[in-house]
Amino acid sequence: MPAFLLAVEKGAHQIEFDVTISKDRELVIMHDGTVDRTTSGSGLVTELTFDELRSFDAGSWKAPEYAGTRIPTFPEVLEAAPPPVVLNCHLREVPGVVEETMRQVIEMGRVEQCVLAASSTQARIAQAMCKDVLICYMDGQGPPNTDYPQRAIDFGADYLQIWGWDESMGEACERLHAAGIKVNYFGTEDPVMMRKLIEAKVDYILTDDLDTMLSVLAEYGVETRDRPQFPQDVIAEIGACP
Repeated sequence: MPAFLLAVEKGAHQIEFDVTISKDRELVIMHDGTVDRTTSGSGLVTELTFDELRSFDAGSWKAPEYAGTRIPTFPEVLEAAPPPVVLNCHLREVPGVVEETMRQVIEMGRVEQCVLAASSTQARIAQAMCKDVLICYMDGQGPPNTDYPQRAIDFGADYLQIWGWDESMGEACERLHAAGIKVNYFGTEDPVMMRKLIEAKVDYILTDDLDTMLSVLAEYGVETRDRPQFPQDVIAEIGACP
């Protein structure tokens, strides 16, 4: 949670994270299929109960000051990151994650804020539950000179997430924008590349270096968002974070 809260506070325009599900069908945020790399625990996320997952230390791997940080839940992230920040929810390929994610997105009134980065199969399940759900088309990601952009257009996606640069980026972005599709780029920490992507009209650049990204955007007159007014329960969470 400290990373999410800091990104919101600094004014990130979009936050990307991976959504998976526990053995007892609780949505949690975890990139890996196992908890081994980033927590004090061990095992597959989908084979551990929610209580087991929440008992692990998910902060010490990053730095001692984050010791005791818990694996965040999907609702906690939604509470910590109110609109207008775009939430790029990358759905892991595990049973039940699409249905439970959509249930919670609808229940919390975040359909217009959450973009589901999903396979076409997952996207169809989500669309059957809510026709207005926003989809980032993830089948066969690649650079702009592949058939990935056209397949996203043919699918009727709202976003796609280009992976890799080539000199056709500007042309691809123009074609995608004409089809009503926003372009994410994964990913870079290089300010030179950031400038090339901005000039090619990429909408969102995924990066691990938010400070550099915001600084480069400022060169082009793009302002950060104002710090949101957090609900009281989130303020309490901030107070508990290192």
